[in-house]
Amino acid sequence: MGYKKDRAAREEKEAEKKAERDAKKAAREAKRAEKKSLKDGDGADEPGEPSGSASGADDKQSLRPTADELGFFIRTGPDANVRKHANMDIHASSVQLFAGSRELLSSAELRLVHGVKYGLVGRNGVGKSTLLRAIDERIIDVPSFIHIIHVEQEIIGDDTTAVQSVVGADKERAWLLNKEKELLEKDDDDIPEGAVNLNEVYERLDEVDADGAIARAAAILTGLGFDHEMQETPTKAFSGGWRMRIALAQALFMEPDLLLLDEPTNHLDVHALTWLEEFLRTWEKCVIVVSHDRGFLNNATTATMHMHRKRLAYYGGSYDTFMKVRSEHRANQESTAKEQGRRASHLKQFIARFGQGHRKMVRQAQCRMKKLAKLQEEMVEVDTDDPYLRLEFPSAAALPPPCISVIGASFGYTDDKILYEKLDFGVDCDSRVAVVGPNGAGKSTFLKLLDGEIVPVDGWINRHTKLRLARFSQHQVEVLDLDVDSVTHMRRLGGEEMSVETARRYLGKFGLSGDLATQPINHLSGGQKSRLAFAELAWKQPHILLLDEPTNHLDIETIESLAMALNRFDGGVILVSHDERLIELVADELWVVHKGDGVTAGHVEVFNGSFEEYRNRLRNDVRNGKISSKKDTSKSAGAKKEKKEKKKDEVVVVARNSPEAPRAAPVPEAPPAAPAPEAPLTGAADGAWGDEDADDDAPPVKAAPVSKGAYVPPHLRNRG
Repeated sequence: MGYKKDRAAREEKEAEKKAERDAKKAAREAKRAEKKSLKDGDGADEPGEPSGSASGADDKQSLRPTADELGFFIRTGPDANVRKHANMDIHASSVQLFAGSRELLSSAELRLVHGVKYGLVGRNGVGKSTLLRAIDERIIDVPSFIHIIHVEQEIIGDDTTAVQSVVGADKERAWLLNKEKELLEKDDDDIPEGAVNLNEVYERLDEVDADGAIARAAAILTGLGFDHEMQETPTKAFSGGWRMRIALAQALFMEPDLLLLDEPTNHLDVHALTWLEEFLRTWEKCVIVVSHDRGFLNNATTATMHMHRKRLAYYGGSYDTFMKVRSEHRANQESTAKEQGRRASHLKQFIARFGQGHRKMVRQAQCRMKKLAKLQEEMVEVDTDDPYLRLEFPSAAALPPPCISVIGASFGYTDDKILYEKLDFGVDCDSRVAVVGPNGAGKSTFLKLLDGEIVPVDGWINRHTKLRLARFSQHQVEVLDLDVDSVTHMRRLGGEEMSVETARRYLGKFGLSGDLATQPINHLSGGQKSRLAFAELAWKQPHILLLDEPTNHLDIETIESLAMALNRFDGGVILVSHDERLIELVADELWVVHKGDGVTAGHVEVFNGSFEEYRNRLRNDVRNGKISSKKDTSKSAGAKKEKKEKKKDEVVVVARNSPEAPRAAPVPEAPPAAPAPEAPLTGAADGAWGDEDADDDAPPVKAAPVSKGAYVPPHLRNRG
């Protein structure tokens, strides 16, 4: 009985505790409901209006202009914070790309790793330039926080100077500077919460390096061949090639996340090309380069994208590495395909022999049919290319030397600006010469002198009476009659005796067969127009070919074919080019044209070494800060004498500076360490190839000083 009473007491006590807990719980629920009702009743906005907190957030957001409103990509500030921790790689699958109705890519995959420099290669017409435009216009899905700049067209010339044009490319910097002036005229209390304030402006100006902008722009322009005077020249005064350099300088100045370069080497000389290679070596962002210059791809890229058969294939390493790896893959594919073909042939023979007859053999034949079907599904597709274009340059019968003799020749377009003086050299039917030097030094003028288009102002040039010359100008395709077709163009050259069939057959040798031969020249690509110009040169059957930048519109494969054709050509070749591959394959001699400095005339020399050695010297100049190749006329006679002794054994100088220029005293020549190779040029000069020494005392380019500390607002500058 006592046990039952105790149990009942415990149950009663637990029931009381439970009731107490339930009451407290009900009280809490009632309290929450009361608070909620107060919030929904008294604290709510008008019907249809957003809540106060949401409205405040929207108001703050509306105070910050968007990239579409500003007209530029926002790289700094709170609106760009997503970029700091985002994955900057680009991956787009199932890419389809069309040019009109023609399909260029089908189910392709675009994979770009941040920091990798890609060379985009493929035959002419596969759509490399179209792919770059699709990426730039975001037709292909690219993350919105990726900053893309595509260098494709030259800038529009105006009264803005070159350096101002480059600095002005940073529209965010200009907007921040204007915003700074606007905020300095306001009180802090007048700036709404969440809007762009002065502290944010200063931080963002530091991020874009506003103080160092002019100095950075000047350094990039200097590397691309602009001296101080050219940097202060209005852009409308420059030709199309120089405006393209300014467009390239603007892109390099902006440092985008993805830089797209379409044939950047077309308008660069060997000096600017070497500088650009070294600049891209240290570039930490992603780059895609379309270029026909095999040497540039080898030196400037770290991976290769191959656009072939409507797909994108990726290879690590330079272009030469890509060619080697692809060749190895192709050999493996051919071996596998051969083995698969042998097995398929064996299975087909068994099926044909035992497909009918005894039931047991028929079952085996059916089993073999299944194996054959599976084997055919697994067949390896060999990665093959279209046949290479084969060019031919027939030559005339050889002439005895000298074919061209240049004796004491000087030339200048004006009396006060002589390009070079006292040229003495000869050219024969076995000469293979590459002419290199900076833009503006007179390389094209050099060929015009040989061709007879212009005459020297002093001295003379003798040509063999039976000599036939054929000159390819870098603007050759621009002087063609664009309204006629290629057949009509060739018949005009050959006269009435050339039939349509003969013209078509001749054009077919240069890859202009079928409908291409009857299309208006205006519809042909740049490379196809160049082939037509080559056909015109070959028709003349010259003794000597004069080629001025012949590779500008050609793909890599056509350049290889051109090199092989020039090597088979029995006449002489004088080549002006910056293409490393073509020069190495064709040229036996390297002539360097040095630009005058305005006081003394320029000169031409024979470089005693290979083109690679010449490029290595330019690279050393770039790395040591000696970017330009200008001569310094303020050097003393003693310095010139020391320089002459230093360089005497390395180069054979072929033309002299002006006789009025200060000269070093004659020094007896020391016996050379090794016999110098024979050269068809004679003469001496005050200084040899002198990029290493010529710039030591050259006046530096004036640029705005770079701030060493934090950004200083205008109202606090120049105090104390």
